[in-house]
Amino acid sequence: MKNRTKNILFAGTVFTAGVAAGYVLAPVKRKRNIEKLLSHLEEIQGKTQRLHRIVKLKSSKSIRNVSDKVKRELKEPIPDLYKATEGLMMSHDDLPDG
Repeated sequence: MKNRTKNILFAGTVFTAGVAAGYVLAPVKRKRNIEKLLSHLEEIQGKTQRLHRIVKLKSSKSIRNVSDKVKRELKEPIPDLYKATEGLMMSHDDLPDG
Protein backbone atom coordinates (compact mmCIF):
# COMPACT_ATOMS: atom_id res chain seq x y z
CA MET A 1 0.00 0.00 0.00
CA LYS A 2 2.82 2.40 0.79
CA ASN A 3 4.49 1.81 -2.59
CA ARG A 4 1.23 2.52 -4.39
CA THR A 5 0.77 5.76 -2.47
CA LYS A 6 4.34 6.79 -3.22
CA ASN A 7 3.87 6.02 -6.91
CA ILE A 8 0.65 8.03 -7.08
CA LEU A 9 2.26 10.94 -5.25
CA PHE A 10 5.29 10.79 -7.55
CA ALA A 11 3.12 10.68 -10.69
CA GLY A 12 1.06 13.62 -9.45
CA THR A 13 4.18 15.62 -8.68
CA VAL A 14 5.70 14.90 -12.10
CA PHE A 15 2.44 15.81 -13.84
CA THR A 16 2.14 19.05 -11.86
CA ALA A 17 5.76 19.92 -12.62
CA GLY A 18 5.12 19.33 -16.34
CA VAL A 19 2.05 21.55 -16.32
CA ALA A 20 3.95 24.21 -14.39
CA ALA A 21 6.84 24.08 -16.86
CA GLY A 22 4.36 24.41 -19.73
CA TYR A 23 2.80 27.51 -18.18
CA VAL A 24 6.13 29.14 -17.40
CA LEU A 25 7.72 28.37 -20.75
CA ALA A 26 4.70 29.40 -22.83
CA PRO A 27 5.66 32.33 -25.06
CA VAL A 28 2.45 34.30 -24.57
CA LYS A 29 1.85 36.41 -21.45
CA ARG A 30 4.20 34.69 -19.04
CA LYS A 31 3.32 36.91 -16.11
CA ARG A 32 -0.38 36.10 -16.46
CA ASN A 33 0.38 32.40 -16.80
CA ILE A 34 2.56 32.45 -13.70
CA GLU A 35 -0.21 34.17 -11.73
CA LYS A 36 -2.72 31.54 -12.90
CA LEU A 37 -0.28 28.79 -12.02
CA LEU A 38 0.22 30.17 -8.52
CA SER A 39 -3.54 30.43 -7.97
CA HIS A 40 -4.00 26.84 -9.17
CA LEU A 41 -1.19 25.66 -6.91
CA GLU A 42 -2.78 27.37 -3.91
CA GLU A 43 -6.10 25.70 -4.75
CA ILE A 44 -4.43 22.30 -5.10
CA GLN A 45 -2.56 22.84 -1.84
CA GLY A 46 -5.84 23.57 -0.03
CA LYS A 47 -7.49 20.47 -1.48
CA THR A 48 -4.46 18.35 -0.58
CA GLN A 49 -4.51 19.61 3.00
CA ARG A 50 -8.23 18.82 3.30
CA LEU A 51 -7.66 15.35 1.85
CA HIS A 52 -4.77 14.78 4.28
CA ARG A 53 -7.00 15.73 7.23
CA ILE A 54 -9.75 13.37 6.02
CA VAL A 55 -7.32 10.47 5.59
CA LYS A 56 -5.80 11.18 9.01
CA LEU A 57 -9.25 11.18 10.67
CA LYS A 58 -10.30 7.95 8.96
CA SER A 59 -7.07 6.18 9.88
CA SER A 60 -7.27 7.31 13.51
CA LYS A 61 -10.90 6.14 13.61
CA SER A 62 -9.95 2.69 12.33
CA ILE A 63 -7.08 2.51 14.82
CA ARG A 64 -9.52 3.36 17.61
CA ASN A 65 -11.89 0.63 16.43
CA VAL A 66 -9.11 -1.96 16.49
CA SER A 67 -7.93 -0.68 19.86
CA ASP A 68 -11.44 -0.97 21.30
CA LYS A 69 -11.75 -4.51 19.95
CA VAL A 70 -8.43 -5.51 21.51
CA LYS A 71 -9.43 -3.95 24.84
CA ARG A 72 -12.68 -5.93 24.84
CA GLU A 73 -10.82 -9.15 24.08
CA LEU A 74 -8.27 -8.50 26.82
CA LYS A 75 -10.90 -7.67 29.43
CA GLU A 76 -11.60 -11.34 29.84
CA PRO A 77 -8.22 -13.08 29.32
CA ILE A 78 -9.54 -16.45 30.56
CA PRO A 79 -12.41 -17.57 28.33
CA ASP A 80 -15.67 -18.73 29.83
CA LEU A 81 -15.45 -22.50 29.41
CA TYR A 82 -19.19 -22.96 29.73
CA LYS A 83 -19.79 -20.66 26.76
CA ALA A 84 -16.97 -22.25 24.79
CA THR A 85 -18.22 -25.81 25.24
CA GLU A 86 -22.00 -25.39 25.31
CA GLY A 87 -22.33 -26.51 21.68
CA LEU A 88 -20.37 -29.74 22.18
CA MET A 89 -22.34 -32.91 22.62
CA MET A 90 -20.90 -36.04 24.19
CA SER A 91 -22.51 -39.29 25.02
CA HIS A 92 -21.45 -41.98 27.43
CA ASP A 93 -20.12 -43.99 24.44
CA ASP A 94 -17.60 -41.25 23.65
CA LEU A 95 -15.83 -41.69 26.99
CA PRO A 96 -12.85 -44.08 27.10
CA ASP A 97 -13.23 -47.26 29.13
CA GLY A 98 -11.15 -46.94 32.15
